[in-house]
Amino acid sequence: MDVNSYKQDKPKVMVVDDDESILKTTGLILEEEGYQVEPCSTGKEAIDKLNKDINAVVLDINMPDLTGLQVFKRIKAKNPYVPIIFHTGTIVRQEERRDLRRQFRPHAYVQKGGDPEQLLDTVVSAVESYGNILRNVKISEELYRELKKSSDIIKTNIEGTIHAMALTVEMRDPYTAGHQRQVANLASAIAGEMGIPREQIDSIHLAGTIHDIGKMQVPTEILSKCGKLTELEFDMIKTHSQAGYDILKTIEFQWPIAEFVLQHHERMDGSGYPSGLSGNNILMEARILSVADVVDAIVPHRPYRPALGIDKALEELSNNRGILYDSNVVDACLNIIADNRRENSE
Repeated sequence: MDVNSYKQDKPKVMVVDDDESILKTTGLILEEEGYQVEPCSTGKEAIDKLNKDINAVVLDINMPDLTGLQVFKRIKAKNPYVPIIFHTGTIVRQEERRDLRRQFRPHAYVQKGGDPEQLLDTVVSAVESYGNILRNVKISEELYRELKKSSDIIKTNIEGTIHAMALTVEMRDPYTAGHQRQVANLASAIAGEMGIPREQIDSIHLAGTIHDIGKMQVPTEILSKCGKLTELEFDMIKTHSQAGYDILKTIEFQWPIAEFVLQHHERMDGSGYPSGLSGNNILMEARILSVADVVDAIVPHRPYRPALGIDKALEELSNNRGILYDSNVVDACLNIIADNRRENSE
């Protein structure tokens, strides 16, 4: 519906009544006051003729083809804002009127054959109400566009900050340069394969981009050490999930990014860290990140070992499907890898 279609001069009013004399009389009353009239003798005709130029509807309740109540619902389905005046020839008891008002919320009731001035005053009120509604809708739409524009700017600024933080981690740990980006991309692909909504996928990608940000608090010599880590050094590495959470928890993201980062080393059987969470207590986003993280941790070269390759990653996932890693996430990841292999072999 075009909210700009409302005009102050000669508003159009639809009159719906199966009684030809009432239809004609009501139309003449409104035309003499300068209204354009769209007469309809059946409910079906009214529904077919309803358009953006109709500013109010005067509707009979008792009609043979479609009742006024049925027509009311169909008109409101096409234009929820247009005011509808019930124009009835029968006396409606107060209780019935109250029930109809609660169920249908008409603009007003006007008795047929009554004072024409009452009908005119009610139509004037309805047309003014419609104009005010459309103006408010237009203002709301303009405000929404401005808010969305501001939201997009904020989102862009946040993403820029996130990428800067990610680069800071990679500068301190050159051997894993690109790791966070690879995890983010794979995690997003897994989420897509699982049919997860686009907005949730965006949150997973953002979390993946900074999932190791807590390593900023781990000494560089440990991150880049050639050779096996001592138990103490590994314990220091394991603090990065909590450290990442502590860094991110004060930032107001649209999604609980800090929680995703905190949980990305948790395992389905409760053997992970830092909290030993298990099963459904681990957020789905974190379960997806953990699988993507494991794959990219195994495949490439690390300072303490040579590259192990994709087959080793597949073996790890298959052997621990449903034990360490969520079965559905593993299946989605295996499907992606299989698809990539088929494409590369063609």
